[in-house]
Formats: sequence, C-alpha cells, structure tokens
Amino acid sequence: MSMGAGRYQLANAFKSLKAEWNASQGSWRDIVRKEFAEQHFEPLEIRLVGVLTAMDRLDLALTKMKNECG
Repeated sequence: MSMGAGRYQLANAFKSLKAEWNASQGSWRDIVRKEFAEQHFEPLEIRLVGVLTAMDRLDLALTKMKNECG
C-alpha cells in the first residue's frame, strides 16, 4: 500500500467515525458523552491532523528520495 493510499484510508475512516459520532449526538446527550468527547474523541481528532500532515511530508520526502536516487 502506498503512503497516499494509506493516508486516504485513514482520513476516510475518521470521516466515517466523525459522521457516526455526530449522528449519536441526537440520542446520547449526557455527561458521559461530554467526558468521552473531551478525553478521547477531541484528542484523537487533533492527533489525526498531525498524523495526516506527517504522512504528507513523509510522502514528499520519499518521492524526492526516489527521484534523486533512482
């Protein structure tokens, strides 16, 4: 699997997760949801942005390396 394909899968998986998370808001509105969001979901979203950025940078570096080294 290429870096781009892996990045795409990860981004799409999180997009699906976020859609389900948002859909659960209508039926799950207690303090447990709020705590779960603060302790797990929101940090995951922040980390994911960093991971996707790192994957983009790594993909650029690998492409450059392949071009320069043949």
